[in-house]
Amino acid sequence: MIFGKNKKKQTKNIKKNNKPQKLEKKLKTTTPIKKTPIKTAMNLSSSDNRIYFGALGGMGDRIGCNLYLYGTRGQWIIVDMGIGFPTERMAGAEYVIPDASFLKAIKGRVLAILLTHSHEDHYGAIPYLWEDVKCPVYGCPFAIKMLENKLSETALFGKVPLRQVDKSGARFNIGPFDIEYFHFTHSIPQSNGIIIRTEQGALLHTGDWKLDPTPLIDKTSDMKALKELSREGCLAVLSDSTNALNLEHSLSEEVVREELEKTIRSIKKGKIVVTCFSTNVVRMESVYKAAKATGRRLVVLGRSMESNSDIAKSEGYLKDFEYISSEDASKYDNEKVLYLCTGTQGEPRSVLTRVAEGTYAGLKLHEGDTVIFSSKMIPGNEEAILNVQNNLSKHGINVITTMDNPNIHASGHGSKPELEQLYNLLKPQIAIPIHGEPIHTFRNYKIALECKIPNSILIENGQFIAIEDGKTPQIVEVIPTNEIIIDGTRQISAANDVFSARRKINYNGAVFVSIIMNKSGLVGKPEISSLGVFETDATGIIKSSIINEIKSVIKNLSKKELQNNSIISDMITASTRRVIRDAMDKKPPVSVHISRI
Repeated sequence: MIFGKNKKKQTKNIKKNNKPQKLEKKLKTTTPIKKTPIKTAMNLSSSDNRIYFGALGGMGDRIGCNLYLYGTRGQWIIVDMGIGFPTERMAGAEYVIPDASFLKAIKGRVLAILLTHSHEDHYGAIPYLWEDVKCPVYGCPFAIKMLENKLSETALFGKVPLRQVDKSGARFNIGPFDIEYFHFTHSIPQSNGIIIRTEQGALLHTGDWKLDPTPLIDKTSDMKALKELSREGCLAVLSDSTNALNLEHSLSEEVVREELEKTIRSIKKGKIVVTCFSTNVVRMESVYKAAKATGRRLVVLGRSMESNSDIAKSEGYLKDFEYISSEDASKYDNEKVLYLCTGTQGEPRSVLTRVAEGTYAGLKLHEGDTVIFSSKMIPGNEEAILNVQNNLSKHGINVITTMDNPNIHASGHGSKPELEQLYNLLKPQIAIPIHGEPIHTFRNYKIALECKIPNSILIENGQFIAIEDGKTPQIVEVIPTNEIIIDGTRQISAANDVFSARRKINYNGAVFVSIIMNKSGLVGKPEISSLGVFETDATGIIKSSIINEIKSVIKNLSKKELQNNSIISDMITASTRRVIRDAMDKKPPVSVHISRI
């Protein structure tokens, strides 16, 4: 056991960062969703030294929403608390967050949230879920600053206790957990693996990681920490599965930098736009260096790109990163400017999406210009990305993606060879694949079996296992989970009827019927309007048919029925749908409004 060893040394790298700052922006308070109370038999006793592990997000049918829980001796820690992105079925939604109903069952016993790094799918749900746990948040300086920036837009700013972990690594105790942060290379600075030591043994939670020999702006993965863990003995590895399908070693950022410069140098005419993830600081630097090497001035477009570059500079990155405004860019020839912008995933409000639609005032592209996608398609975003690329292509704009040149982007996630290297080095008793869709976690599981990990196990969101030294982990409890949607200022369930209604409107349009009634019946003429149904003169005859049907329906009602708005509404809805179905073979939702005089 290691508890308390070198305690003074262990805690010296932890800094408190709770200094209130001026709140510049406020968002409306979200409406909390009603959470179903959950009872749990797990870890209720302080004498129970088993390790309980489960995920409320990050191990389901989507990439993102990472939220992992470790419990022992009656207390819990959370690793990451992230958002996901909505599917087409969630029309109009902004984000998806994990269902944190289970957190109420362990309220008061969650000691900390540990952030592995500062991608939103690992920290972005904290503004929505922190009230359920009200505990300190630990992370390296870059992650803490990114979180502070997000919290500055909410009422939680200054309320969440933030603890900075030294970016070179640190070891400290939180209740019965002995925590060690160490560096793992990823596509954002100061990414970490976390070693969680307990009475049962040491577990490695990798976060997002890869083994890049030349990451350029950050140090390489801390192999010394991994080798020390191997000598100590590793009980379990819980590793990111995102890139497990890739059979080749992940590409190095050094290769990408060289290839971007080569590609940009080869383009002799027109404007050049490069889009990459706004958190990919090393890629931002590579684009800047490519601009400088080819005699171009860099223009940065996108609020998140500008904000993240400022945070990176405050942490000592991007030291000579300089760019001009889009207004100043107009003073230069097209061949003397290079644009860097957001929008790799076809996000509706991103710069590149608006550029492709011709609605972004700061940049207009024309035939012969070039857009380089230094990124990959995140599963689920394919259609949105292709829409942007098609909008560009149909205007004669050259689009370069990894399909044209695979070396213009490097994944930040370890592929099969790196997973094999990790498993063969640590030789854990247990492998538990995390972070990925089922196809990714299953492939990670197969790799672990091939590496002779004796007790590998696959679990899903809501399934909790008990881990004991020398034993095969078993599922001990299944917690109901549900996706929670951030829809404007509301939190609503993914199963809410609002999304099915939006989908129906999207495919069939909607019809609105307004009538005025008195005690005797209909007053005046019914008003028929629609969205996406009666938009041409040719549909006038259908509207007339609906009006005639409504008059007939009301004429045949009894005196008692004439006083019942519900009956009238149901009958008008049915007759209106029947007319539209017979005439157009469409089934739009119908909304009836009744006024009485």
